[in-house]
Amino acid sequence: MVDERRVRLDRVATTGDHFSYLYDFGDSWQHRIVVERVESLEADQRGYAYVSAGEKACPPEDVGGAAAYVDFMEQISQRPLDEEGRRLLEWAGEDFDPVRFDRHAANAALLRMAWNRWV
Repeated sequence: MVDERRVRLDRVATTGDHFSYLYDFGDSWQHRIVVERVESLEADQRGYAYVSAGEKACPPEDVGGAAAYVDFMEQISQRPLDEEGRRLLEWAGEDFDPVRFDRHAANAALLRMAWNRWV
């Protein structure tokens, strides 16, 4: 175990490494992270991670775990016009598109985290 507040990722990760990340202990979202390239940014001591590609949209925040997300997806795809489908789409954001991955938004979030020293 390494205290992530005391070590830079480019000092412990190498190209080809992969690891799991647990997001939201209550809902237990498991992510598999693959390190494709490591670069040291000595000029900027904050450093930051960068997402080069991804697939599909993140589930809406607080949708529940994987089973709840499957239920959510079934409801909005099979019955989007009934009362519950409309309510879920409004809650998730009416422009929610489960197949759209927003790389720019993901990188903006990582940059904000680095700038604020949240990582």
